[in-house]
Amino acid sequence: MELTREQMKHCVRLWEQNGPLLERVRQEDIRNANTQQSILMFQESFRIALRDLPPRTTSGLVEWQRYMMLWRLRG
Repeated sequence: MELTREQMKHCVRLWEQNGPLLERVRQEDIRNANTQQSILMFQESFRIALRDLPPRTTSGLVEWQRYMMLWRLRG
């Protein structure tokens, strides 16, 4: 579904109007977060990930840099 220009402008206005409210909600969520509880909740998942997902020898950034280097050499 493609939006008309007026619909896009309306969406932008809504985001501009609601931005401060959303930021206040975000800040309140951060203040009320229980970091210790969150760490404990994810601790087992983290251990499983360490066990089942071996470290990579490269990263997406390294792959992207390699691709860009090849692209530049072709040009």
